[in-house]
Amino acid sequence: MRVGVAGLGRIGAMHARNLARTPGVDEVVLIGRDAGRTEGVRTRLDEQRGAETGWASVSTTVDPLTDVLPSLDGVLVASATDTHADLARVVADSHTPLLIEKPLALGVDELTELSRDLDATGTPIMVAFHRRYDPGYQRLRQHVLDGDVGTLRLVQATENDHHALPVDYIPQSHGMWLDLLVHDFDIIPWVVGDPVVEISMIGSVLDEPVYGDHQDTDTAMVTLRFASGAVGSIGALRRSGAGQDVRLEVTGTNGAFGAGYGPRTPITSTEPGGVAPANPYDTFGDRFVPAFEEEIAHFVRMIRGESESLTPPAAGLVATALAEAAAESFHTGRPVRPRSTASTTRTTTTA
Repeated sequence: MRVGVAGLGRIGAMHARNLARTPGVDEVVLIGRDAGRTEGVRTRLDEQRGAETGWASVSTTVDPLTDVLPSLDGVLVASATDTHADLARVVADSHTPLLIEKPLALGVDELTELSRDLDATGTPIMVAFHRRYDPGYQRLRQHVLDGDVGTLRLVQATENDHHALPVDYIPQSHGMWLDLLVHDFDIIPWVVGDPVVEISMIGSVLDEPVYGDHQDTDTAMVTLRFASGAVGSIGALRRSGAGQDVRLEVTGTNGAFGAGYGPRTPITSTEPGGVAPANPYDTFGDRFVPAFEEEIAHFVRMIRGESESLTPPAAGLVATALAEAAAESFHTGRPVRPRSTASTTRTTTTA
């Protein structure tokens, strides 16, 4: 099996490494216009391989993706956000199985049209909402489905990055709501099975002034109201000195369960005997090792025709609608009823 990787930033390089280590992959093709950068990624992969056996071979090319596609069994796209929609169409039209980083599109209208077009090609496509492949979140969802939580009452999420974004990326990030919080906007409804009917977002710029220059935030709180009447919150930081802290708690009438808790969770208990974590999570890749590995393994199975996508293009519609509503709330200071992904209306509510 020959799989290409287009887009070789930190997440593309991580995916390339996981592909090279996945059984059944014979060759990973690094696709990039900058030969020096592409060769640099291959060199780092060779260093990471060391004496470890079972890796696929790694090659590079500066040829356009359209020229390389006929020779590939699958392709992973991790390029800049603004290129995702166009590249998804190119790959889908070639009928090459695709794993593409989120967001696939920047708005509900664009994503609705794009999803229909991509589905019409019949090409297997996964959008990289990796938390659906994480064992902790999958078990949390199962507790909800099995009734262990009881009647849902409270949902609490933490979304703190450890390392700051490069300043030159901030203008391209399209806001915390679409770049960082979109993962929570995807995973929370998926876990609890209860649609969000109202969302509010407030934020401050307390760390990096450049966020303020782009009407963005580095410190935020989101509140959620679900159709059942349950409520929720998401606290988010663009940079936390404690470590990479990503958690989700679900509380109901029968019990409380949480994903993201363990000896590396970057929080220190102040109770007697409480100690700081010895090795807190450092990056999102570090925090979600099992999720990213399973996402790639699932992609390989999808290429073989053994599995279907858990995250087809339309799976991102709910998260995108929530991101749109959160952005509106942040800028207007009012709660917003998210747009129904089956309609074209959205309502700003009065406080």
